[in-house]
Amino acid sequence: MAQSTRYDPRISGLSQRVKTMAQPQTVYHDKAGQVRAEYLDGALHLYRHHDILQINRHPAVLGNGGRGGSFGHDARLIPLEIDGEDHRKWRRLLDPMFAPKQVARLESQVRQLARDLIDDFAPAGKAELYRDFCTPLPCMTFLRLVGAPVEDMDFFLEFKEGVVHPKGETTAEIDANMAAAGGKLMEYFVGFLAEKRKHADEHDDVIANLMKSEIDGQPLAEFDLVNILFLLMFAGLDTVTSSMSCIFAWLGQHPRERRRLAGDMSLIPAAVEELLRYESPVPSGMRYPEEDIDLGDGLVVPAGVEVNAFWAAANVDPTFYDDPLTVKLDRGRKDHMVFASGTHRCLGSHLARLELRLAVEELLKRIPDYAIDEGALSYDNCAVRAVENLWIAFPASSARSS
Repeated sequence: MAQSTRYDPRISGLSQRVKTMAQPQTVYHDKAGQVRAEYLDGALHLYRHHDILQINRHPAVLGNGGRGGSFGHDARLIPLEIDGEDHRKWRRLLDPMFAPKQVARLESQVRQLARDLIDDFAPAGKAELYRDFCTPLPCMTFLRLVGAPVEDMDFFLEFKEGVVHPKGETTAEIDANMAAAGGKLMEYFVGFLAEKRKHADEHDDVIANLMKSEIDGQPLAEFDLVNILFLLMFAGLDTVTSSMSCIFAWLGQHPRERRRLAGDMSLIPAAVEELLRYESPVPSGMRYPEEDIDLGDGLVVPAGVEVNAFWAAANVDPTFYDDPLTVKLDRGRKDHMVFASGTHRCLGSHLARLELRLAVEELLKRIPDYAIDEGALSYDNCAVRAVENLWIAFPASSARSS
């Protein structure tokens, strides 16, 4: 049952409906509770946790269907847009670079960076948290981890914005703007990677280690290296920033819960999981079944159909979670779909959890009480849910972090 026209989740009816909503969770909750699945805009939308989990883990379901050519890049991004044994091969190479043990080595560095950033704005008694904290903390951490120049962060952020939040009203306009942003990064890579190779043996970062790695007994081709880095750049520079902005906006709107965390920081890891579940920074993802998939109770997903799996709906699915629209900071569950599941589970989930935990710990240590300018908040829920114009006010402090 192949589709005759391309489905674009960015401009689908549901995406446009929730695009600027402060609380799209209510829409997703109602979908999961009442609909289960439906065809919209030429694709099958899945909303329930159980169904999406089956789709994610089924061996006959592809993560990209061999399509490629997305996110402003002509070739298939590794490992997101490849499947089967090729996907497993690349994940075996990449997973250890983002494994819990590897990521844990960054804790003191991330914590100190968080303190330094807070020191910069604490004396003013106000900050635009998205710009001053949520963006530089994960982005500088990520660039250091992969071995890209931190001094070029503004360039990388411009690329990320052009790819993740492209301007345009139609698919053609959006794709053209994404391609322009992607083209600039490709030009950058030409000189940067050539220079990086000269000193790869001197460094222990992701890019240097990829340059020293082999696949099928051969060094990585430049083409493959670029396809990996293109994906890492926009994924690593956006989702944690967006998640962080959602978490701090919610905590600013719920002072009682914020003070509870500030008073007992052992609660923060579970609170981060619960707020990720509720906020669902990446609302959905595409899947492509190669054969008919029987999900039970009469729901069969036909081979060849384009499936939009709404992680955000699964995360507030009333058939799976008790009272899912209520944030329970001690809910203690990690079975949400924030990092997807199955073979295409998020490569950077361990890094994201570390960064978010440390960000909350350090901000609440220094600024346990802050007020949000509610009227300034700007929500964008299309590709990635984020809260911009996140202005906060708090008692000014000239004391430096110890």
